[in-house]
Amino acid sequence: MKSFLSLLFITASIIVFFMLVKPDYQALQDLRTDVATANANLETAARLTKSRDELYARYNSITKADLDNLKILLPDSVDNIRLIIQINSLATKNNLSLLRNVDYQTEQSATANQDPQAVQKTYGEFTLSFQTSGQYKNFLAFISDLEQNLRLVDVMKVDFSPAEQGVQQSAGTSLSYKVTLKTYWLKQ
Repeated sequence: MKSFLSLLFITASIIVFFMLVKPDYQALQDLRTDVATANANLETAARLTKSRDELYARYNSITKADLDNLKILLPDSVDNIRLIIQINSLATKNNLSLLRNVDYQTEQSATANQDPQAVQKTYGEFTLSFQTSGQYKNFLAFISDLEQNLRLVDVMKVDFSPAEQGVQQSAGTSLSYKVTLKTYWLKQ
């Protein structure tokens, strides 16, 4: 009878363990895992908040003049009209004729046929071509001004040819220039 009672208590305790204690124990383990995950997420959020605050502090330490220069260097939109006006003023400053035969191509139309990965870039490209005419020394000064300009511009191609008779401004004007350049802008 003692062994039967011992066997009965052992069986009852096993049944109680599996019916009552084990589900609660498993739920407790799941909660511990959830708490650990939540704590890890909180630590990550705290690190990101600290990093964000440091970046805000660095951004706020930049002077307004430097921010304006950065916006000129790499604008957040194409702003093709302002670019054409700026290049035209550089040309007239260097005694070249006004820009003519101005043509441009944005990245969307250029890359639709060429590079499918270009759409994933964080910056856009804007290709501009135009013609002007004048003396060679004036053209070199114009290219130098383009180089020193704040707006980031890559001269891709320059074609030289004799100037047309109607375009010449003086007897010293002898060349016509077709310039293709590329500039960049940040995508939003």
